[in-house]
Amino acid sequence: MWKYFKKHRLSCSLIGLVLFSGCSWGALEYTHQPRFCLTCHVMKPYYEAWKSSSHNKVPCVECHYPPGLKYELRGKLDALNQVVAYLTGSYDTKFYAEIDDASCMRKGCHDTRLISGPIEFKREIKFDHAEHYGQERRGIRLRCTSCHSQIVQGNHMAVTEFSCFLCHFKNNVGPDKLVPTKFCLTCHNYPQSQVDAHGVKYNHKDFVERGVICWRCHSDVVRGKGEVEDRACLQCHADPEQLKRIGEVNEVHLNHVTKHKVECFNCHANIEHSVPQSTNPLETNCGACHQDMHLGPPELYAGKGGRGVVDMPSPMFLAQVDCIGCHLSQTTYGNEHILKGTTMLPTVEACVDCHGETERKIFQFWKTSISAALAQTEPLVSQAASRLAAVAADKQPAQAKQLVDDAQFNYNFVLNGKGMHNLDYSLALLDKAREDATSAIGLLK
Repeated sequence: MWKYFKKHRLSCSLIGLVLFSGCSWGALEYTHQPRFCLTCHVMKPYYEAWKSSSHNKVPCVECHYPPGLKYELRGKLDALNQVVAYLTGSYDTKFYAEIDDASCMRKGCHDTRLISGPIEFKREIKFDHAEHYGQERRGIRLRCTSCHSQIVQGNHMAVTEFSCFLCHFKNNVGPDKLVPTKFCLTCHNYPQSQVDAHGVKYNHKDFVERGVICWRCHSDVVRGKGEVEDRACLQCHADPEQLKRIGEVNEVHLNHVTKHKVECFNCHANIEHSVPQSTNPLETNCGACHQDMHLGPPELYAGKGGRGVVDMPSPMFLAQVDCIGCHLSQTTYGNEHILKGTTMLPTVEACVDCHGETERKIFQFWKTSISAALAQTEPLVSQAASRLAAVAADKQPAQAKQLVDDAQFNYNFVLNGKGMHNLDYSLALLDKAREDATSAIGLLK
């Protein structure tokens, strides 16, 4: 046998090479088939999602690797390596894949289909690929998988609305932004038929034609801000040099969205968009109308923000006494009514608790002092403002205008900031307001 092999070793080598090549090619060809993915049971959910999708006639490697023999061979070898990792127990249970745009846009796939012209996404929502694909939106260049991904469980490459809402709503809507109707109509039209809301019938067309903005009624259709917490970066990064670049938003999006496929939700908090369907009482959001209503008292308490007077923090501010240190009295409104609201009012008892009975008289002295100073200041400020208004706008002295403006500002600051929050600072501001008003009156005689 050995003699025969030595005599015909070239022929045997050729036969062996053919058999080995056939087996190897057969193995590689088998990895091309989607059923090969089921070799690893952990891939079953992804296989089932693919099987029920519109891509179930497309082999996995045609999407997961860009066109070209080089990428196809690399894909086959990677697949075999993954089997080895699975059999040896060294695989990662957190699966991650990047789909290159070239895979989606390969000839015969999406090179022309669905790319041009508007389509209906769902619920009559309009969408145009041409305005998104290959375009830079908010400084970010989108790729196919920016919107089509595996986030929606059971759906392979389905569109996740999270990306849509994040892109459209982050920093664009909020209680301080009155969103115009045309913003809403960019994606969807208003309901064309009559709406019956628990017996109340109305037609959106009537309101839109009168110019009523959607936000007047639908202020709660967007919930969440999509903010990014610093710790989100720590899920993937540990290098201090990388973490220093968190604030470089354009660079971060370039690397995470354009160059690589990192899901938006990995970094951003959720944003929801829907019309709430509830018959429960509304949870009133005061901030939608009352913007920064308490800025005056904290600034007055901190002894800053006035004009022409040095900063003068309250001693209690320096001692870090919080609002509830003085606001202890709970008052109920609507005594006989089913709807009752409560608020915490300042009370002299809070002063007495900390400073003793003598504080009761001091509290009253403060109230009287502030009231008297306001009453003394208001006529002078009003007189100065009236004299300025009597002069033609183009002839008003610049110095007088500034003095009147400063006097009004300081007076209103103490009035609306509640002078009791900082007696000394309030009295100094009112002194300055009277001084400025008197000077302005002198200039306008």
